[in-house]
Amino acid sequence: MSLEQAVHQRWAADPGLAAALPAENVVTGRYGGGQVPYATVHRTQNRRLLRTNDGRLDETRLAVHVWHDDYDAGRQIAELVQAAFDGAGFALPNGGRVVRMRRTADSAEEHDDGLWQFSLEFLVQVYLPSGV
Repeated sequence: MSLEQAVHQRWAADPGLAAALPAENVVTGRYGGGQVPYATVHRTQNRRLLRTNDGRLDETRLAVHVWHDDYDAGRQIAELVQAAFDGAGFALPNGGRVVRMRRTADSAEEHDDGLWQFSLEFLVQVYLPSGV
């Protein structure tokens, strides 16, 4: 399971976040193209920090974009994303672990068509055991 898929599962398991934007409207990849509102989750960068006999520690930049036609509703979802993931650590099904997610940037932008894009960037440290 990828980091993006694990984030998607945590989104679905968070009652407040899932109520504000159901996980069915959250896609992994750069383009959702779905019905508004929706969110996309994708990696922007990945690098290895440390390798040992037991495994490795990677650092990944992960972007979450929330697309909404209503500023206040979109901002609320972005705040829920931040609350759910900023500072979070969690197990991955492959025996790995997200050691820590840390929000490093956020922004809001209104596009010409009136659609709002709320962007959050996270720096994610991921431990992966050997063989994964």
